[in-house]
Amino acid sequence: MNPSEKISLIVSPLRIKLLESLRDERHPEDLAREFKITRQAVDKHLSILYRYGLVDKRIKEGIRPMVFYRITSEGEEFLQNFENMAEGHFISVRKRYKDELLTLDRMLVDGELNEGEYKRRRNALDKRFKWVMEGWR
Repeated sequence: MNPSEKISLIVSPLRIKLLESLRDERHPEDLAREFKITRQAVDKHLSILYRYGLVDKRIKEGIRPMVFYRITSEGEEFLQNFENMAEGHFISVRKRYKDELLTLDRMLVDGELNEGEYKRRRNALDKRFKWVMEGWR
């Protein structure tokens, strides 16, 4: 399995939210209620995060053993790196949008485009970068 395939196992919206939620030790039942998914689904996601060392588990002995999970320092580092990478990408794409918009505006002012063509290209540009203008989170 190549690195991209491994990362794709970890990086899903739910797994990222689980990592954030596990900054405090939590029981899978609590997570299932919070995220409105089955306990089995939580267990599946946690087992993947555990396999990659992003969460750790502690077994609390009692009448019946209970497993609690918490993010590891590696998980915190992964989460921080992921957030930094996503933020950097968002900033880069926003800059590209502004640069392309500026180029389009200059073309209109310089007479290289008529108003109709400007509007068509501007609409296409706005559509392409809509997610940037709405925010990425």
